Amino acid sequence: MQATPPDQPAGPYAPQTAEIGELVASATRKMNFDDGKGCLADLDKIHAIDAKYDARLAVTRGMCEMLTGRCQEGKQRIARWYQEETNMHPERATATAESLASMRCREGDSTDRDRLLRAYFDLFDGAYMNKKTVANCKAALDVARALIPKVKPQGPEDSQIRDSPRALFHTAATCFGRAGDCKTALAVYREFYPSLDTVKDQATRDKIIQDSFDSSIIHCGPKAKSP
Repeated sequence: MQATPPDQPAGPYAPQTAEIGELVASATRKMNFDDGKGCLADLDKIHAIDAKYDARLAVTRGMCEMLTGRCQEGKQRIARWYQEETNMHPERATATAESLASMRCREGDSTDRDRLLRAYFDLFDGAYMNKKTVANCKAALDVARALIPKVKPQGPEDSQIRDSPRALFHTAATCFGRAGDCKTALAVYREFYPSLDTVKDQATRDKIIQDSFDSSIIHCGPKAKSP
């Protein structure tokens, strides 16, 4: 019996495995660049090769569905995977899916809640992670302004809806500050600053807010202007 040369695969699985690996890398790259349609096309090719392997990529498929506007389908797929594969509690699985949706959902069948969480994510991302343009910050803040009064917490543990508005004065101002618009950053900081009802003197209130802005919004305060 002639041995299989070491540079040749022993069977059909090696080239299939290599092809799947390339498709996974391609799908992930497309997802990261917001190409949901291209990502799903790669995942469908994986499914045709090995349906069981594709099933293990449910979270990736769910996020790519979100990118194509199928937000609800994507959230359900991801939550189901976390429940079935990791024994995660349904409420925690839903929250995890929503967290991913805040990054990936693109209009389509997005609910007001989905859109508000996306706005919070965009402002946070612009403030602390990836620098945005002034237009990006404004678009996200406009959505937040419109939807905060409409979207209510779903329970006592719904901290992302309950607590995010309280941090908006800092998050939104930092997004604008990093984008280079300190005038708008200060206006937003004043608009959303926590209530100072106990401080009756307007000049004192203005000074408190200005001092807080100067010390905390590092791209706009005195420290930003110092050499």
